[in-house]
Amino acid sequence: MSVRQKVRRDGSVAWQYDFMHDGIRYRGLGGATKTQALRVQEKIRNQVLNGEFELVEKVGSVQFDEFAKTYLKRRQHLKYKKRDALSTRMLLAVFSKRSLKEIGPADIEDYIGIRLGQGVSNSTVNRELTCLKRMYNLAIRWNQARSNPVDKVDFLKEPPPRSRFLSEEEATKLINCSEPYFKPVLLTALYTGMRLGEILGLTWEHVFLEDRANPRIEVTQTKNNKNRFIPMNQSLVKVIASIEKKSKDTSVFWGIRGKPLKDIRKPFASACKQAGIKNFRFHDLRHTFASYFVMKGGDLLTLKEILGHSSLDMVQRYSHLANAHKMRQMDNLDSLF
Repeated sequence: MSVRQKVRRDGSVAWQYDFMHDGIRYRGLGGATKTQALRVQEKIRNQVLNGEFELVEKVGSVQFDEFAKTYLKRRQHLKYKKRDALSTRMLLAVFSKRSLKEIGPADIEDYIGIRLGQGVSNSTVNRELTCLKRMYNLAIRWNQARSNPVDKVDFLKEPPPRSRFLSEEEATKLINCSEPYFKPVLLTALYTGMRLGEILGLTWEHVFLEDRANPRIEVTQTKNNKNRFIPMNQSLVKVIASIEKKSKDTSVFWGIRGKPLKDIRKPFASACKQAGIKNFRFHDLRHTFASYFVMKGGDLLTLKEILGHSSLDMVQRYSHLANAHKMRQMDNLDSLF
């Protein structure tokens, strides 16, 4: 809480009050003298504490630095907190020392130019804009901003999402070249399309092998925080049933050192190298599952539910494979009549 002197353009002197309360900055003209400014500040402060001050006039005066701290503190429980922390650090490098209401669409356009000039990709800039947009949406909800300037900014175009998937021969080589403890992880990915984090976080209480009519996996550690069930075919049932349960931990997948498997970089890289597979990520196993699911006649709606996507748009990339499958089925009728 402080007052400060300000010299106007015409040379006259004025005193301003300036203090913070609950993350909101209150600043304004206090008078021609320091004493007057202190009196006005005390009056405004009492009004704020008693809920009598008109907050609407002060919405957006909170500094971006202060709001960023509040934002990150309140998002610690979310899975993308590391991504948010990185994005926020980049945003602070440009918007530090500004209030929320001082940042407009033109400033954000300048930010985009700065980041592109630093050589970062369009997708990285878009992730940072997404973070900034989320920050302003929450600031509006928390009565610390009136509007979201990101709404008036166009996101950058990104290249089509990667859809690399293995041929059946490559998949067989990858499995055969993997360590015995790692094969169940690969097969689970290929037969379910589960994300790596979902696989490594799988515990026995969420694996239902005893239900022979409907063996399934319940996925709980999901990207959208919504549980989903994935049916298991008999091949996967045999793989999972062959895994020895550990009495000291309920994790399904274990490493070679007697601990739950947490990092697959070495065994995956080794298997890919021995199999002669290049330019391939573990996440591409998810694309492999989805591609073969469609090519074998699966529909996109069911695929969406199995993969845990919120909309059909996320699985539209596989629609051309479905069309190719239909064409092959039609070719079976060729010269029939």
